[in-house]
Amino acid sequence: MNRAVVYYSLSGNTKEAAKVIARKLGAKIFEIDLVKPLPKNTVRQMLVGGMQSTFGRRPKIKGVPDNIDYYDEIILGMPVWAGMPASPVNTFIKNYGVADKIDAVFTFSGGGDNDRCLLQLSKSLKNLKNQVALADRSNNAAKDNQEKLEKFVMSIK
Repeated sequence: MNRAVVYYSLSGNTKEAAKVIARKLGAKIFEIDLVKPLPKNTVRQMLVGGMQSTFGRRPKIKGVPDNIDYYDEIILGMPVWAGMPASPVNTFIKNYGVADKIDAVFTFSGGGDNDRCLLQLSKSLKNLKNQVALADRSNNAAKDNQEKLEKFVMSIK
């Protein structure tokens, strides 16, 4: 089986987890990047990113190979923006037509709204079997991330 970990990371949380997951599963790893980056200012990032996610915007992305359909299974990682999947992830799912190949997702939230995001994702990802909600490293709940990540990886193996 050909596996890929595809992720979008703004602050580095998701990137760190994606590397661990890919290494433990022997999967290829691809980072979604924005063609037009978000503003540098954190407050503006939250405003722009939150609005994009809330209103279902799909910004132009890069970093995903054209042959992503080669992979049988995709594990998708993202930050949660305003209780929704980060907008670059929405672009990836829609533009690459990979919804049926995504069977596991991992999310990061600083505000504890992972459940809302996962509920939203489950509507479009019909083959979703494994999911884990992780806390931003600045959140006190992040102390449980390592254990949750280990269980997540074991559920995929």
